[in-house]
Amino acid sequence: MNIIYYSTNSNQFNPEDFSIRSLPSKASEWDSLAQKYPEHTFFIYTQLPGTFLIDLDGGEVSPRSTSVSYTLSDETDAEKIAEEILALHPDIAIAATFWVTPYDWLGMKDAMVADLLREQGVQTICHPLSTQAVFFDKAESHRVLKAMGITVPKAVFFHHELYRTERSHKELKTNVYKEYLHGEIERLHYPLVIKPTTGMSSYGMEVARTFKETCVFLHSGRTNGDRIIEEYVDGIQFGCEIYGADGQYTVMPPLAFSLTKYGITSPKQSEKLGPFPLPKELSSMLKKIASAYSFSGIAQADVILKEGKWYLLEINPRLSGMTETYAAGMGISTIELLLKIALAQPIPAERLRAVCNMKLPIPDDEAMKHMATVPCVQSIHRMHNLAAHQLRERGYAEIIFSCQNDNNGSIEHLMQEIEDFARAFPDFLEPIFLENARLLAAKH
Repeated sequence: MNIIYYSTNSNQFNPEDFSIRSLPSKASEWDSLAQKYPEHTFFIYTQLPGTFLIDLDGGEVSPRSTSVSYTLSDETDAEKIAEEILALHPDIAIAATFWVTPYDWLGMKDAMVADLLREQGVQTICHPLSTQAVFFDKAESHRVLKAMGITVPKAVFFHHELYRTERSHKELKTNVYKEYLHGEIERLHYPLVIKPTTGMSSYGMEVARTFKETCVFLHSGRTNGDRIIEEYVDGIQFGCEIYGADGQYTVMPPLAFSLTKYGITSPKQSEKLGPFPLPKELSSMLKKIASAYSFSGIAQADVILKEGKWYLLEINPRLSGMTETYAAGMGISTIELLLKIALAQPIPAERLRAVCNMKLPIPDDEAMKHMATVPCVQSIHRMHNLAAHQLRERGYAEIIFSCQNDNNGSIEHLMQEIEDFARAFPDFLEPIFLENARLLAAKH
């Protein structure tokens, strides 16, 4: 069969400004996949940066695999994208949806394309457009999850335009909506987490510890759009991924997340370690959501355990760093994991070994090669923005540890290997990240 992995991007992207590299390379992963599944022909249709599918160097895909056909597109129209994919004569089209800032909305465009492909009889692995739309809007997803009986933090919705409406309507003597909202906020338990309804992960998130702090933030210029204001749940934060399609789903055992000093996760700092035991109630809750919204592919759930109760924070129906972490823990690549879902093959969750995803200062090529020789290092990924002036904009690097070649796959044994790695590479494993990993391991 002709199997096409595709993804779109809504943002401007100058590839010459970026160095995006993985070890093992994406090209080697495609070679391994083609060797393992010789009965299939593989294609990539993506828009730069092609996260999860390609490596970039100097504006070119490098290295390239001879086992897969590449199409790099800058088309923006869903119908034309579908036409270009159909010209490749796909039997199966798999959405490899990635993320961008400021809006985590690429899944909706991938779903628009999937709808057009399905109309032409192509089997697709992509979450429905309606599902993508619900979980793109955090306020709407909070509403529908609560209506399903899912335990979510108590929250109120902040409508930015109504909150400031007296500025443009001089006939107003008072702002009744603001009065109402202040009353609702006063009834919440502090601290509060204030986050954009359509933002990317925890970007733009604020923690307020008093009613005054909350109002100051809502009145400030930093609040430039709608928000959801949630009670902070001070439990242990985890992430799970859900794999599958057509009503058949696998929920992976949770990975624990490290938190910032504000008690929230950060995309460029958060570490992941696990697996921790998967309780039946958590698995049932996530399968219920997957079935209700006809998940097709991979989705990530952020959850918190407090006093024996699981709270669901949000669902992200796309690939993430967790996907690569779980795949490494199972000894397979992300693209093979997607293929298993498309072919309705069992997910090898029973092979999941202890795994840790940790952030690094951006290493050069030689340092990456050196670190990759360590047996417990499963992969290293680097995205370096060569044109960035501010440190926080220069990109990130992450390393995934897992002892796949050792009979002892426990978290305790993995932490011993990470401690050895830290001594061997003191310039790259920063003390704060090592300490965070120790704290996560201690919760096991």
